[in-house]
Amino acid sequence: MKRTLKIFGILILILILFRGCIYRNTINYGEIGVREEVELTNQELLNKIKSKSANRNIDLKEIINIANSITNEELSFTKNQVSDNPNELINTNRANCIGYSAFFNSIANYLIRQNDLENEMVAKHHVGLLDFMGINLHQFFDDPFFKDHDFNTIENLVSGEIVSIDPSVSDYLMIERVTKR
Repeated sequence: MKRTLKIFGILILILILFRGCIYRNTINYGEIGVREEVELTNQELLNKIKSKSANRNIDLKEIINIANSITNEELSFTKNQVSDNPNELINTNRANCIGYSAFFNSIANYLIRQNDLENEMVAKHHVGLLDFMGINLHQFFDDPFFKDHDFNTIENLVSGEIVSIDPSVSDYLMIERVTKR
C-alpha cells in the first residue's frame, strides 16, 4: 500500500510539473474563424497597461507576459453570458473564453501600436476547435457554450515565429503556450 501511494504521488507530481508539455502534446487548437479587435478606451485599463509596461523592453515575449499578467489579474472565468468587450470587462471582472481572448488581444495590440511594432508583430483573436489526440472534443457536449473555444496568436512578422496562447487556460492551469494545428 505504501509503495502504491508513493508511485501515485510521483505520478501526480510529474503531471503537475509537466502539465504544459503534456497539454501541448495532446490538445490541439484548430482555427475556424477570427474575431475583430476591440479598441481600448477604458482609462483604468489603459493606465494599468502603461504601468505594467513602463521601463520594459517591449518585444514579443514581453507583450505576451504583460497581456497575460493583466488578463489573469483582472478576470475570473464564468460560464454565464457576459460581455466580451475589454472596456467593460475591466469593471465586471467576469469573462468566458471569448472575453478572456478579447481582453488579451486588445492589450497585446495596444502594446504593439504604442511601441510602433505594427510592421513587426500582429496579434489575432481566433475562434477554434479543440481536439485531443485528433478527436474533436466539442462533439461530446450538447451545451452551446462548448460549440467552440477562443484563443490568441501573436506573430513576429520578421522571424515568422507564431506563439499561440489560451488566456483562460493560462489563468486556470498556468499553461502559457498552446499548440495550434
